[in-house]
Amino acid sequence: MAPVAPTSRLPGWAAWAIGAGLIVAAWLVALVTPGEEQAQAPFPVEVTVGQEATGRNLTGTVTDIRRTARLSAADGWTAEGNWLVVDLQAASVISEGGDINHAVVVIDGVRFSASDRPESFLDTTMTAGITQTGSLAFELPEGLDEGSGTLELALAPGNDVRLDSMIVVSFDLADVPVVDETELVETGWVNP
Repeated sequence: MAPVAPTSRLPGWAAWAIGAGLIVAAWLVALVTPGEEQAQAPFPVEVTVGQEATGRNLTGTVTDIRRTARLSAADGWTAEGNWLVVDLQAASVISEGGDINHAVVVIDGVRFSASDRPESFLDTTMTAGITQTGSLAFELPEGLDEGSGTLELALAPGNDVRLDSMIVVSFDLADVPVVDETELVETGWVNP
């Protein structure tokens, strides 16, 4: 009978150290793995006022942001309040019939959707490659006149912006010009 070679084993402390190292590695992987909300978040296309942005199916330029206490529209509608008005030009890129139905201003974490009270650019049907112009109006609470803000614009069927691009314009509300009265730009085609 041939002699049997002795088997070598790791010392107990080494096995414990390897096990602890694997647990720490698994914990680190869990920390850096995005959650479902982060994995499905929209892709921001960040620009400034006057700068053109192009996302997956929306191209646009915010041409002006202003605040007013009295807002009017071409159809005779008027209202008083604390209004933030955004003028823009936009077109869809690849598909017909999309609407800018995600128009949100976030000021210090509080979200305000574009008002549907005045006739505006909200829910305007976009045409691929043909730019339209108009305004969006956001009714802010009285006394809100400062804070860090972002404007979010997207063609979002059912207002679902997950896994799609979103135009994002950052601004400081205190720096936005204030006018006594303003009128919304009538929605229409841009002349080249």
